[in-house]
Amino acid sequence: MSQTYFKTGEFAKLCNTTKDTLFHYDTIGLLKPAKVGENGYRYYSVNQAYLFDMISLLKEVGMNLIEIKNYMDKRNTTIFLNMLKEKDKKMREEIERLKRLRSLLKNTINITQNAFDVETDKISFVNREEEYFIVTPGEEKYTEKLVCEAIFNHINYCVKHNYSYTFMIGEIISKENIDNKTFKTTFYSTKIDKKVNSKQLHTKPAGKYAVKYVYGSYSDLIEKYMIFIDELTQSGYKVIGNIYEEDLLNYLSEADFNDYLMKIEVQIA
Repeated sequence: MSQTYFKTGEFAKLCNTTKDTLFHYDTIGLLKPAKVGENGYRYYSVNQAYLFDMISLLKEVGMNLIEIKNYMDKRNTTIFLNMLKEKDKKMREEIERLKRLRSLLKNTINITQNAFDVETDKISFVNREEEYFIVTPGEEKYTEKLVCEAIFNHINYCVKHNYSYTFMIGEIISKENIDNKTFKTTFYSTKIDKKVNSKQLHTKPAGKYAVKYVYGSYSDLIEKYMIFIDELTQSGYKVIGNIYEEDLLNYLSEADFNDYLMKIEVQIA
């Protein structure tokens, strides 16, 4: 029985691909023509359409061309099954990663939208449930380089462990640094939605908090903290906990660093 062959253009149309793709597959030895005529024309067999379909399916599940070529050279049922199981595992991991990323986007969208509705430079009072943060210690000695290193160490730790709740990063000023009036950054912080098993977990206690939204730059924060604490003290409130700062608008959305919007709050009695 005579073998049926397709010219390159015909085979490309049959497989819903391009001639350039077939030329590339030929070059790397992934799918070579069944025969090449004396005139240099490439011809593909019917069976090769099934091989092309297999390549397309394996690409769809995330295999690169080198992996596909290696698999095709030694494929059998056992290797096929193990390969599918491994790809299924990686796909589940990717789905979880995308779920976390979408949650991160949604939370950041909500925070950014809320920025349009807040009233700035006015103190309000709220009762908070327990909240959780991943924290990284602030620098011992303040320099721009050390601050940058501390912040990016924090970001890298959160990314590595999938701890990010939003794209925003905040800071925590300890009660000690409030009392000594240095308002030095004790921790850089990222809010998370539940308690996790991490040595860098910080629990913000439940209780009554004074809250204030302020515009400005990061360099204005110490002054903003001092004014905030003075206002509370003069109004007869006792500060009993840390200051928690969270960005609502920062370098991600604002070109002018003086236009950042930040929430500062502290536990009071």
